[in-house]
Formats: sequence, structure tokens, C-alpha cells
Amino acid sequence: MSTPVIAIDFGANSIRVCRVELGDAYPRLDMVHRYEHHAVRGSDGHLRWDWQRLVVEMRRGLELAMEVGPVASIGIDTWGLDYGLLDAAGDLVEAPFSHRDDRTRGYRRFVEQLGERRLYEIAGLPLRPSNTIFQLAAHGREALERARHVVMLPELLVYHLTGEIAAERTSAGTSGLLDLRTGTWSAELCDAIGLEAELFPEIWPVGTQAGRWRGVPVHLVGGHDTASAVVAGAVEGEAFVSSGTWLIVGREQLDVETTEQAQRAGFSNEQGALGGIRFLRNAAGWWMLEECRRYWGAVDVATMLREASAVRADGLDLDVTDERLFAPSDMEAELRAAAGLGPDANRPTITRTIVESMAATTAKIVSALGNLHGIRLFGGGSRSDLYIEALRARTELTVSVGPVEATALGNALTQGFGLGQYDSLTSIRSAVAGSV
Repeated sequence: MSTPVIAIDFGANSIRVCRVELGDAYPRLDMVHRYEHHAVRGSDGHLRWDWQRLVVEMRRGLELAMEVGPVASIGIDTWGLDYGLLDAAGDLVEAPFSHRDDRTRGYRRFVEQLGERRLYEIAGLPLRPSNTIFQLAAHGREALERARHVVMLPELLVYHLTGEIAAERTSAGTSGLLDLRTGTWSAELCDAIGLEAELFPEIWPVGTQAGRWRGVPVHLVGGHDTASAVVAGAVEGEAFVSSGTWLIVGREQLDVETTEQAQRAGFSNEQGALGGIRFLRNAAGWWMLEECRRYWGAVDVATMLREASAVRADGLDLDVTDERLFAPSDMEAELRAAAGLGPDANRPTITRTIVESMAATTAKIVSALGNLHGIRLFGGGSRSDLYIEALRARTELTVSVGPVEATALGNALTQGFGLGQYDSLTSIRSAVAGSV
């Protein structure tokens, strides 16, 4: 007997709405709706999400999934960092900003005020201008004064469906405002940026039913998309590599690690959906290729990778944890400059540079993590033989491949936990064991 659920997966480049059948066999996933999108620059010059349109597309996907038949649950995940402000009437104050907007370029003055070490001891995240804490510090005071709630994007979408205002541990954990040791919003950090901690909703556990949409329970899942992906994709004792828009390389562990060594190495302590910590580093991922593709015109990724496979790989790598690659205005120009590629470097050479750089950076982070007996790769990048081969050439560890749609799958499996179909992370992972 299968249990159908709907997994809504918001990526920073596309929305995917999937109908997933959970049961004794390997879960069956069918994508019923996909909508590509990107942040848009408004009349005020800032990058924001076309939020009204995204909500419309989410609802359209739900309608399509429900046409197939009844479902037992709905769950939503999105990228981290970004948030919405709700006023006293429960309306959005304004369209949410994108974390790639440059309004946070003066974030260092807040770092100096708070202290780098103190920030890391409390929240356990590397300092990046995109961190929610710095976005809120730079947010216009007039809009903040109208706000009664600051809601991270996954739970904002839950609110649009159910009317319930909540927070969830994994999305809260990307904010830089969560106290890792108490699991609550840090009053110290909120006060430092001039906000009351009461603006942030109570944090509910993953698996909690947040409300209903048309009679269907809506459960909180790993709201941060990587947290959901790790639920379905990771293997105990191995490094995980979530290969998508971002390249996220890490390991699962029980406790936080906020030593000075971990801080210098750039590691994040992010919340696991069902407990524990995802100790990881973020690097620029396949978004680099997508950004170049926007300028190169209508050429598909498979063609670009096939062309790149004919290019010699010698010396074509750079450190993709370099923040200059996170949100440049011209990705191709930034890659050329960072890799020392001349004006004659063609599309296959740039593509090969991106792939080799991701592999080299992955291997370097895995080596820094230490004491692991394999590498588990999942997400969209796991379809690239060129990347897998480049990674295997740089490590002595076994590289295995997990689900391509790990995020939507983890989202659905965590709904199964909320419905009582699974009683632990171990039982969830047994449902996807042996996938390729």
C-alpha cells in the first residue's frame, strides 16, 4: 500500500512540484510541474524574487498533482538565507530580496561590531554578505518597522497555504541568527542588528503538521533544500556532495564544531533535518555553467559537457570557494580572470575549467574533513560523467552516486516521518538504500 505525497522543491533557478509514492519499495517520484525563474531587478535597483508569480506556480503545481489523485501530505523546501516580512494584517510588506543583491556590501561593519569569533561561536556559519543576519542589518528601517514577523522562505510558502506562521530548524539554521547550542533564536544577535527576537516565529520540529491546504496536511520538512537532499542522499561514514546550483561538501556529525580551526577552514555548522549537524563547506556549483549558458545562448548542458570532454584537463582548475564566483555580474569574465584564461579560451575550455574546478575543490574539502571511507554524490550534478571522472581522479576514496532528485525525495521521505511511516533517519534511508 503506497502513500502519495507532494514534494514542492524551490531551487534558486527552478521550482519542481513532484508527486511521490512512499511504500515498501523504492519511492516513485513523478515531476508534475517545473517552472524556471530567476531574481529580477526592480525599479529600486535591487534584486528581488518575483514572489507573487512563484506562489502562483506553486499552486498550479499543486493543482496538477491533485488531479492525479488524493494525497496524504504536502511539504516545501527552498534555498536558504532569504526571508519575507509579514505585517500586522498578515500581508507581505514587500517582495523578498534575493541573497545575491548587493545591498549587504557593507556587512563588515556589523562583523566588526559583533566580533568574528563571537558570531561563529553562536551561529557556526562562515561570514558571507548573503547571510540573513547581514541582509536584515541592511534592510530598510521603514519596512522593518511595519513587520510583525520575519519568516524564512520555506515557511513563508507554508504560510501562504495554511495561514500558520512557523519556523523550522534547518531553514533557521541558515540565517546566522540561530544559537546552535540552544536551538533558539539568539537574542544577543537579534539585538545587535536592532531587532526583537519576538519577530521570529517559534521553531517547530521537522515532521510537525503546520496546517492544511484544502484538507491536506502540510508538514514541515527540512525547509533548507540541502537538508532535505542530505536526508535522502547521504550515507553514514561518507562525505556527502550535494551537486546542484551550489556545490555543498560535508559530513554528518552529532555535535557542533566551532573551533578556531574550523572557522579558519570556512566550515559551516548547519542543522540536520532530524537532528545532528551537517558540517560542510559551500562552493560555487553548476550555477557557474548556467550563468555562462545564459550568455552563450540556446545550447544544452549535455552538448557543452560533451565538447568539454575533448579538452585537455591539465591545469584547468581554480578554487570555487572563492566568493568572487558566488554572484559576479559577468560569470564568464570572472572565470577567465580567476583561472588566467586568455581571450582565446573557447566555450569548451571554460566548461572544462568549471567541471575540473568543482572536482578539485570537492576533493580538497573532503581531504580537510578527514576520517571518511567514501564519497556519496547526489543531486543534478551526479548525472555528469565528466565531473565524476574528474573527482575520482583526485581522490583515493570510493565515489558512489545517489539520487538525482535527492531534495524532492528527502522532502517526501521526511513527510513520511511526519505521517508515522518511518520512525527514524535510519528507517528513512533504508527506503533509498542501493539507489543509483
